[in-house]
Amino acid sequence: MKRERITISIREDLLQKIDQRIDGVKMRNRSHAIELLVSESLGLSQISFAIIMAGGKGAMKLLPSIEEAIRGLKRFGFDEVVIAVGFLGDKIKNVLGDGKKFGIKINYIEGGEGTAGALLPIKEKIKKTFVVINIDETMNINVKNLVDFHRQHLSVITVATKDMAKLKGYYILEPEVFNYIGQGFSMLEEDVFPKLASENKLVFYPLI
Repeated sequence: MKRERITISIREDLLQKIDQRIDGVKMRNRSHAIELLVSESLGLSQISFAIIMAGGKGAMKLLPSIEEAIRGLKRFGFDEVVIAVGFLGDKIKNVLGDGKKFGIKINYIEGGEGTAGALLPIKEKIKKTFVVINIDETMNINVKNLVDFHRQHLSVITVATKDMAKLKGYYILEPEVFNYIGQGFSMLEEDVFPKLASENKLVFYPLI
């Protein structure tokens, strides 16, 4: 994520309180601490928007896992989920509906090609950190801990996966990711992740 160097003046007592919160891990230094605290005060640390990939031919078989993912997002305070559909999209819409049975708003998008291309139809809507769920099995993820980890490492993408070959899982992304997604067919796992990894902008979340 691009950053700009600035010079600020701050009250000495406030700076002392900031220094007390620096632990070398969650807050690595003064600059990192101030950035996190400002993000929290502006509400930018709260993520409430997620996209679930359900465009593959096997999406119907994954519906129980997708439903559990939706319930998990609701538990962690998400208020909107977008389902990226393709093959059998109408059947998936009929099962999941508008989200009322989950207590969460569900919208649908289609038209993009690949797990990265599927994000392009809502590119203009995404202005802050968001979640992408691309699973082939149920994953019990503490989304809050995943988001905190992402914030600590200041990456463009954080990946939580059980399978380092397929890289299916939960992803936390910054809007900057769209700079790495080309037009046409594009996969996060095969096209976007390697580019970000080469620039040290991708980190993996350790699953225990």
